[in-house]
Amino acid sequence: MKKNYLTILFLAILLSSCGKDQKLVDSEQTVLTFFKSVKDGNEEQMKSSYPNISTFDSYFKSDSIKIVESKLVNDSLVSVSTTNYYTNGFGKQSTKEIELYLLPDSLNLYNKIVDSKGLTDHKENELYKFAINTGCIKENDTTDVQKNSKYIDAYFLQYRYTVNKLLIFKTDVSVVDWSWKTGYGGSASGKGIVKNNTTFDIPKVKYKITYKDRNGNQITTDDGYITYDVLRAGSSESFTFYTSYVGSRASKASISLEFDEDMIKEYVLNADYDGDEYEKYKSEKEEIE
Repeated sequence: MKKNYLTILFLAILLSSCGKDQKLVDSEQTVLTFFKSVKDGNEEQMKSSYPNISTFDSYFKSDSIKIVESKLVNDSLVSVSTTNYYTNGFGKQSTKEIELYLLPDSLNLYNKIVDSKGLTDHKENELYKFAINTGCIKENDTTDVQKNSKYIDAYFLQYRYTVNKLLIFKTDVSVVDWSWKTGYGGSASGKGIVKNNTTFDIPKVKYKITYKDRNGNQITTDDGYITYDVLRAGSSESFTFYTSYVGSRASKASISLEFDEDMIKEYVLNADYDGDEYEKYKSEKEEIE
């Protein structure tokens, strides 16, 4: 009886070992197939092996790889660690440690990569630094898919900050005095003063003048920069303008200020943050909903 028990135990261990080995073998083959498609530039095959790669901004190219280690992370998740080798068109060689993760499908086949580490360079994404600094990407977001999934949160957060900053500028930067007159040959000219009541130094502030007839119908517009230097926080800046032709019907005009939205976005992305901005943003959203 004891002999039969040992035989059954040995067979069970053997079968378990074979099953584990087959998972690793299948996973390694999928990884090799994936990197071959990367080398060949076969994007359809790449997406077939690793569907989530279509959501990445970029990925590291490959000439060849070496499988360093394959292991079971848990009962079903397999990790395959590789060293990737690539030489660019200028002859510069590079190596990159890339880890890929695989899970079985409904037929228990390991033919799909579900996540990775190091396959894409997140620093190429303009939201990466902002996402980390505001807490969208946390310390436990270590894989490519985990980080990539947080960029949509970072996008909406930076958009909100950018819009809020634009509203502050439109409210607290104003034309405090201006005048205009028609001139020779249907031209117009004028001058004005702009006051920056914000706490920010603002570059590229523009004016836009809209000329109208006596009934308020628009005739033409003209624009230009208040100053080619930065409009300092708390300061005032005088400016002049000249429009070569507004016609003889121009009897009214209005003026507005315009701000470089790309500049505001750049400021938002690179500002200093405490790291809890995203959690506060989520809490505010939950309260509204």
